[in-house]
Amino acid sequence: MVAFAMHKGQLHILLVRRGLEPHSQSWALPGGFVQHEETLAAAALRELREETSVALSPNHLEQLYTFGNPGRDPRGRIVSVAHMAVLPHGTPAVHAGGSTVGAAWFVAHDPPPLAFDHADILARAIRRLQTRLEYANLAFEFLPEHFTLPELQEVYEAILNQKLDKRNFRKRILSQGLLEPAGERRNGVGRPAQVYRRTKRVKYPGSAL
Repeated sequence: MVAFAMHKGQLHILLVRRGLEPHSQSWALPGGFVQHEETLAAAALRELREETSVALSPNHLEQLYTFGNPGRDPRGRIVSVAHMAVLPHGTPAVHAGGSTVGAAWFVAHDPPPLAFDHADILARAIRRLQTRLEYANLAFEFLPEHFTLPELQEVYEAILNQKLDKRNFRKRILSQGLLEPAGERRNGVGRPAQVYRRTKRVKYPGSAL
């Protein structure tokens, strides 16, 4: 499970420290084996909750990719079906559970060394997230119900890992017709910022929710 959340203007990823071999004490993505009569999405959510104690339901969940290169796991021929999740605004408190001995949030673009091929899985998830910004407006899932355009731009910049021109961003976002004024303004640097909300909730292609 590749679980993302925004915190202090940066994209974060939830990792666990393994308590068992192989790769004991190494950081890794939450995961485990599918139980009998369990769907893949249900297994991904169960492992996330068992290993990190996250009680919140994701705003978005989708199947990411199947990883099955020979030699990716020293225990044998293991095929992993990775899922990508966006957790609600902010980074919820986590602690180790199950066979893990640690759980923590890390900046997604600068993670620690990861066990197995989890660095490749994370890189693919970030690319998918960046693609979703272009045609599915997945950035909204990282925000609370009401937000300002600077806050929305901050999400885009955190996911893309680059700065965007404020004027061009504002023009492009407002032209899409997905936002409406929420009837309030929020104080900040300079004049109060207009607060917006989504006009409608989008059902994203591939969503498992």
